[in-house]
Amino acid sequence: MFDNRSCVVRFRCSGSPRRHLARVTFAWMIAALTAATLAAAPGESKRLDRAKDLIADEQWASAIAELKAAAADPKEPKKDEVLFWLAHSQNQAHDSASAIETIGRLEREHPRSPWIKPAGYLRLELAQRLRRNDVLWYTAAPRPPVPPVPPTAVAPPPPPRRPPPRVPRTPPQVPVAASTAVPPAPPTLPVPQDWLPPGYLPDTDLRIEALGRLIQTDAPRVIPMLKEIALESNNTGEARRALFVLAQSGRPEARLTVIDVAKTGPEPVRVAAVRELGRLEGSGIAGELMQVYVTSNVRVKNQVVNALGERAATTTLMRIAQTERDFRLRDLAIFNLGEAGGRQQLRSLYAAARLDSKRAIINGLFNAKADADLIEIAQHERNVTLRIEIRNRLRLLGTAAAREYLEKTAEK
Repeated sequence: MFDNRSCVVRFRCSGSPRRHLARVTFAWMIAALTAATLAAAPGESKRLDRAKDLIADEQWASAIAELKAAAADPKEPKKDEVLFWLAHSQNQAHDSASAIETIGRLEREHPRSPWIKPAGYLRLELAQRLRRNDVLWYTAAPRPPVPPVPPTAVAPPPPPRRPPPRVPRTPPQVPVAASTAVPPAPPTLPVPQDWLPPGYLPDTDLRIEALGRLIQTDAPRVIPMLKEIALESNNTGEARRALFVLAQSGRPEARLTVIDVAKTGPEPVRVAAVRELGRLEGSGIAGELMQVYVTSNVRVKNQVVNALGERAATTTLMRIAQTERDFRLRDLAIFNLGEAGGRQQLRSLYAAARLDSKRAIINGLFNAKADADLIEIAQHERNVTLRIEIRNRLRLLGTAAAREYLEKTAEK
C-alpha cells in the first residue's frame, strides 16, 4: 500500500504469488514514497486530489479522465506528479501502451522531477509483463566505462636561432604514438526504441529491480551481477537491496551466494546478508548461520545470534550460550533463548552458570514468561540478591502463580 497524504493507493499484481509481489513492488513503492516526500511543487491541484480519491477506489477510467484533464491544463502546478499517476492508472486499466507513452512524456517534459524514478520502476513492471527482456537487460547491464581521452600531442619547441647565414629547417614531424590511439569502445546493448529516452542512465536501484525481474529466467547471469553489487557497492543500502533480491528469489544458488557474502563481504554487507539469510525458510538455515558465526567478528556474530532468536533456533542458541567465551555474546544468546521460548535450556544452564550469567538467565526466563521456572529457581537460590531480582521479575509478570508465590513468601 502506498500512502500519499490523504490518498491510499492499492497496488495490485494479479496472478502473482505473494513472494513475487513483494519482490516486484518493494523497491518501486519505496521510491514512490520517497518521491512523494520530496515533491514540493507549489500550489494545490484539485483535479489531482480528486484523481487520487478515484485511484484509492480503483476507479481507473474516471481517474484517467481526471488526470488527462489536469495534464492538458497549462496552469496545472503538479504536472509531473499528474503524469506519474496517469501512467500508473493506465497500467492498472491494462492500457500498457498508453502508460509507456505517458512515462516517456514525463521524462521529456520534466527531466529533473522526483517522479522520474518511480516511473522507471513502473516501466520495468510493464517490460516484464510484455516480455521485453531487452528493456530489462539494458537497464540491468552495468554501464560501459568511458574510454580515457588521449593526451593531445604537443610539438616540441623550435630549435634555437643560429647566427646568419640562416639555414632554413623543416619543422620536425611529431609522430603519433600508438599508445595514444583511442581504444575501441566495448560492445553495448542496443537501446530499446520507443521505451527508453536518449542517454538513459539507470541508477543502481533500477538495475537491482531489473535484475530481480530477470532472476527467475536468467539466474546464471543475474546472480553474479547481484553479488558484484553487494560486494562492491559503496552504498550499503544498495548492497542490502541486492541481497534482498537474492534471498527472496528462492533459488538454491542465490541462497549460497548470500551465505558466501555473509562470510566474505565487508562488515556492513555481512550484517545485511546475515539478516536476509535469517529470514529465509528452511530447516538448514540455522546450521548455515552457525557456519557464518564461527568465522565472523563480534558485530556479525551479534546479528547471527539475533537472527537465530527470530527463528527460535533454541538448540543452536543453547550451543552458543554454552561455548561462547565473550560474555556479551553469551548473554545475548541467553536473552534470545528466552525470547524463543527455550525454558528448559535456560533451566539447565542456570545450575552451572556463574553469577553474571545467572542474571542473564533470569532475564531470559522473564522474557519467556516462565513464571513456574522462576519460582522454582527462587525456592532453591541461596543468593539473596538473585532472589530479590527474581521476585521483582515475578511482580512484573503478575501471573496468578507469581502473585500467589509472592504472597506466601512476603517478608514480615
